[in-house]
Amino acid sequence: MLALLVVGCGADETVRQPESAEPQKRAALVPVVTQAPEPLPSFAQYEPGPEERFPNAKRVAGQAAQNLLTYERGATRAAIAARLGLGAEATRQLTESLGAAVKPNAASVAEVIYPQMAGTTATSFGAMVVVRQLLQDAAGRRNAVTRTVDVRLRRSGGPWTVQEIASVGGNEVERPRDLPHAASRLLDDDRVTLTDTARWDIFRGAVDPALLEALSRAAERHRFSVAVLSSGHPRNVWQTDRRSAHSSGYAADIYAVDGRLVVRQPGVGTAAHQLAQSFAGSGVRQLGSPWDFDGPGRASFTDDVHLDHLHVQRSAVGETR
Repeated sequence: MLALLVVGCGADETVRQPESAEPQKRAALVPVVTQAPEPLPSFAQYEPGPEERFPNAKRVAGQAAQNLLTYERGATRAAIAARLGLGAEATRQLTESLGAAVKPNAASVAEVIYPQMAGTTATSFGAMVVVRQLLQDAAGRRNAVTRTVDVRLRRSGGPWTVQEIASVGGNEVERPRDLPHAASRLLDDDRVTLTDTARWDIFRGAVDPALLEALSRAAERHRFSVAVLSSGHPRNVWQTDRRSAHSSGYAADIYAVDGRLVVRQPGVGTAAHQLAQSFAGSGVRQLGSPWDFDGPGRASFTDDVHLDHLHVQRSAVGETR
């Protein structure tokens, strides 16, 4: 009886093995279906509006930044840099700096938000191009980054051409947990639109706290968008040897107020004019805008470069840090 019982258990076990293994064998014959990532959108090439004072230069600068940050998966930094047709040294420098904006095994498309002026002469032009970069990794995951790209143009009796991409907007920085109150207040204010480039400057502690406070107070009156604080701005005042206040984190450039570009609000009484006027009355050290509120040689000034943004400096460089 015991032997029969043992044989019976063994027989049952040998019968069950093929039943449990058979589904695995059948499953192996069914091909695995994987869904390809949804393609990235495409954006039209940047075209300036009719209100721009330098439309041809802005078109060249905007499209250069857009083309630079639009690349296929697997593209190398050297190949991306070479597409702009720069000189050998400018291409080499750009290849090195592109590490911040070209992610391994990712595809990228770019949309120009606005190319704000940095400076101009008869033969040179600079634009700080605010670009939204949409990246997609091999698994289809997407990430958006807004960069301020420093584009330099030149010309000599002909059309504008790209001379140099001086910056792609800096390296990504994690937000510290112990940010000062002035920094946290501005970063978390949904009335203020900051590029990621500007946010990283604040994360690094590279911005004048008095400037951050002035911007926060201004947001109580108007919503606005900041193109640049420090990174992405030329080191010197255009075509001079004078260091820009932006380089030390003491100035901010605002390119839109209450959802409209500053360049589209040239009239007195517009939201951009009201915001500029409030800065002028608050005791800022320097204010560049489409309007001069206090006459030549004082804190407020206007020129061709500042027709498309508000330049705000609250303190003298080195004063409040």
